Amino acid sequence: MNRANLHIFFTFLTFLVSIFAYGQDEEVKIEFSKKNILLEENLTISVSIKNSDKWVVSPFPSIQGFTKGAKQIAHLKNTLGGQKVLTHIISQTYTPTKEGAFKIIPFELSVNGKLYSSEATSITVTAPKEEEDNSIIETISPENAKNDAFLAMNVDKRQVYVGEGFRVFLALYLAENRTSEIAFSDNLNTQVEAISKKIKSPDCLEERVNITNLNGVSTSINGKKYLVYKFFEALYFPLNNKPINIPAVNFEMTQVNKKTSQKEPVIFTDKPFTVKVLDLPEHPLKDKVTAGNFSLVEQLETRKINTGKSFNYIFKIVGDGNFSTINIAPPTDDSFFDFYPPNIRDNHSNGQPSKEKEFRYRIIPKDSGRYQLEKYFYWVFFNTRKGQYDTLKSGISIKVLGKTIADKSADTSEDIFAGIDKLDTSIIETNYQEVIKNISNLIIICMLMGGLYLFNWGKRNKSES
Repeated sequence: MNRANLHIFFTFLTFLVSIFAYGQDEEVKIEFSKKNILLEENLTISVSIKNSDKWVVSPFPSIQGFTKGAKQIAHLKNTLGGQKVLTHIISQTYTPTKEGAFKIIPFELSVNGKLYSSEATSITVTAPKEEEDNSIIETISPENAKNDAFLAMNVDKRQVYVGEGFRVFLALYLAENRTSEIAFSDNLNTQVEAISKKIKSPDCLEERVNITNLNGVSTSINGKKYLVYKFFEALYFPLNNKPINIPAVNFEMTQVNKKTSQKEPVIFTDKPFTVKVLDLPEHPLKDKVTAGNFSLVEQLETRKINTGKSFNYIFKIVGDGNFSTINIAPPTDDSFFDFYPPNIRDNHSNGQPSKEKEFRYRIIPKDSGRYQLEKYFYWVFFNTRKGQYDTLKSGISIKVLGKTIADKSADTSEDIFAGIDKLDTSIIETNYQEVIKNISNLIIICMLMGGLYLFNWGKRNKSES
């Protein structure tokens, strides 16, 4: 290769390296959640860091008219162009102390040793509008009763956030002192399925509640006692911020005509209802988090922890929400711990608002010391009760004793399969006991054959003589 070609080659190589380096440059953004908030809401300032394994951010500034709240840290792994991109998100919440318009001048934050400046922005804080109580709403209309009976739809929330569940159930109310004989039709199941299809919105996920018994529950309305027969119930989780319109439905019962003693149909109709859906506040995790009310229950198998000895840790999420969307990013192995994929178990009691999802981890410590598990175990969600993003994180601190070990092969747990994946099957081990046994058998066979040969040889010589 001559000098000119060599120069072209190195120039092209430098170009490729520069492109690769440019694609891997650290990306830092400072973002505000939104510019118009209510007095009871929080403002969030977030720093997102891409293409870096560090997330050291200096303290966020104080803002006049706001109280500085909690700081949250989240780590996301996304795939872009076939490559995995790690993003760190550090968020600081601010609670407004009064109404008004607030100008936030540009401020600087140190991110991984470099200074980054925010943009100037204005935040408007307004008082919340008075809204109706969000307790259970019953669209009960006794004035539309037929033969002391009527149909009613029950909705437990007037408005929800995107992803937050609301409960709908249909029930027939029969006056306890009625004189007419009313019964459920033989096509009850067919009617319920038709009602389910009519009620379900294409903008919602549905979670049906299995109703096996139609038992009447006594209640009082305007001083009159009724038996309530609930025959349909479901949870709905909005996928977007479109209002959910629940249409009126018809339900057919049968009654006995007193004059002819013949059964005849009677149709009941309920009232339509609309559930308002609020969009989640702007946040880097807006499209990934689960909305609801959740709490954390933790359990540690033992407090006596030694290096190389595995132990179990349980991270259990309890609460009200769409548990099918709950997933926890697995912790990453480091020089202190190795983590096995968790065993996941759901506990969803039929019809109960509170549910559980349990993540059981097997952990092997590799170095002694005291460690906070919140570094490895946390989960970000949108808290619908607080109206803000929240984090469940471990509150357990453990102390590990023992010598430092190099890797998982030092695991001394009593699991008989522990380390089986590390066995080298290419090494052939010699079983000397089996070898000696085979040699002994060979000698015995040789002796028998030799004996037979000598016996036959002796007989042949004797006959010749």
